[in-house]
Amino acid sequence: MLTLQNYEYTVGCICALPLEMAALSAMLDEVHQKPEWQYSHDNNNYKLGKIGSHNVAIVCLPAGVYGTTSATKIATQMLSSFPSIKFALMVGIGGGVPSAANDIRLGDVVVSKPKGSSSGVVQYDYGKAVKGELISGGVLDKPPQHLLTAIARLDAEHMTSGTNSISEYIAQMLHRFPSMTQFEYPGSENDQLFEAEYYHIGDSITCEGCNPDRHIPRPQRQSSQPRIFYGTIGSGNQVIKDGMMRDKLARQKEIICFEMEAAGLMDILPCLVIRGICDYADSHKNKLWQEYAAATAAAYAKELLNTVPGRPVSQNISELSDRAGSFRSNTTMVEDLNAPALPSKTFMIMNRLYPKEDISLASFITDRRYPDQDALIVASTPNQTLDKMAEITLEDGRDFSVTADKNFSEFIAIQTKSNASLKKAFSKLFLLPMFEVDGDMQVFAEESRMYTLRQPQTLFKRIYENPSTRSRLQSFCAKNKKIHFVVGFRTLINARFIGKETRSPQFSRLPPQMLGNPLYQTTGERVYAICYRKVNLKKLSSGDGALSADSDWKGFWDATRGHDNEDNRVEGFSVEIDEENEELVSSSDAWNFPSENGDEQWVGLS
Repeated sequence: MLTLQNYEYTVGCICALPLEMAALSAMLDEVHQKPEWQYSHDNNNYKLGKIGSHNVAIVCLPAGVYGTTSATKIATQMLSSFPSIKFALMVGIGGGVPSAANDIRLGDVVVSKPKGSSSGVVQYDYGKAVKGELISGGVLDKPPQHLLTAIARLDAEHMTSGTNSISEYIAQMLHRFPSMTQFEYPGSENDQLFEAEYYHIGDSITCEGCNPDRHIPRPQRQSSQPRIFYGTIGSGNQVIKDGMMRDKLARQKEIICFEMEAAGLMDILPCLVIRGICDYADSHKNKLWQEYAAATAAAYAKELLNTVPGRPVSQNISELSDRAGSFRSNTTMVEDLNAPALPSKTFMIMNRLYPKEDISLASFITDRRYPDQDALIVASTPNQTLDKMAEITLEDGRDFSVTADKNFSEFIAIQTKSNASLKKAFSKLFLLPMFEVDGDMQVFAEESRMYTLRQPQTLFKRIYENPSTRSRLQSFCAKNKKIHFVVGFRTLINARFIGKETRSPQFSRLPPQMLGNPLYQTTGERVYAICYRKVNLKKLSSGDGALSADSDWKGFWDATRGHDNEDNRVEGFSVEIDEENEELVSSSDAWNFPSENGDEQWVGLS
């Protein structure tokens, strides 16, 4: 079996029951080895493999746990370990809503499809009933466009050919796995639809005691090939086992299928819901058709993935392979790439993401709001081609260190739920200023890194000994400019932002397509926070006591090259760098980020 890197998996498949996972796993064209690593707080157990051109990660909800909340947790954990996943398929069983317009039978497949204002999945309840009626809920995100175009193509092909590949794929599955006999077609004689108002008799799991006169007569199908229906799927935290309630909810929301997990996914990850019909969501429901319905849903998922074009992974796989071993420990929050000697750390979160090559360690910034403008760059790293004229080249491991976080995404997910100011600070990195996030948000990245100077005071001495650097700093001083020394910054690699909902309090007439539930992605390595030290630079004369100060953080140079002024006093400049930037530490918007080397403090940029 192949072993692939986590970043090579681009499709997530989520099941609620083991029998659903079994059916989908049996549809894999290739089976891969288990993941080489998992995020420390990811408790999922994955089945990995390939369908068509897609590397797929399959996961099942914990045994005995159902509902939208569980699905939300599963999806969030999966994204933390498989950050390249582009979309998810929710594959499993559901309760059908037969009608004159939709002659849904047991074993057929229902696929979520937007219609009008509906996204294709509607949350019909909040998990409680009032006076015997379920309270209706909200509308969720639409499936991604490339999945909608794929199901449109499949629908057209099935219309012209008059058939689909579901039975063929199930036959292949039964041939490869002879022990899966329970997934065979149960037969049309076991497909019984009763009147909605007629309730099941007794406690028997079969309908042998029910009155056959209350059957709804339906014409016999000429083929056992499952049919596929597209429409709205109702999702909630209550099992629907009442024909009258089923029909009432179906009329209100135009629902053709009921299930219990999809609503927990739609706002976390672009998702399409595929359900094999195992019962009619009435009191006569039983488990006879569950395995076969799971197989029909899995077979449709395979046919769909064979239709969706494969998409390349955004980061070079060979580069990620070099770091694979570093992720195998599930207990370490921060991976130490080259044994840093870290200074005290207060990171200022920026108002936007900056390409890493635009920000330089050991540079001097005059305006912290725009760290890429009017910066005095005196040092560069070997891969920063833009800084070829810098006086000093910083060597990785000697002059600066790099650490990789493992708890970044979870920290953001947890803290932003209760901390509005932190959520606002991170939203500004991805959204335009007029937008605000209303509800939960997630920030995922293939990796979060921290770059820090190892010996900032020693490096600063080397820098201010350079005549050209001294001249520029003196110029800043003469213009009364504030100067800040960059001693570290934090980055995200291929970051993805998922917001629950956006609103625009400032601009109410923005077009609808600019509102809704945002999902933004960036490519490459981007700087989101910078650690500064304030430079205190002032003009002095020989009578000032500061000239005799002896500190690693202080320096003095003769500005007159030996010429005395009228008072026979030598003039010069004193430079001092604050060990801790007090104006940042005292900020009201400050958050502690836990790391292996002690808590960091994050502050917002005012």
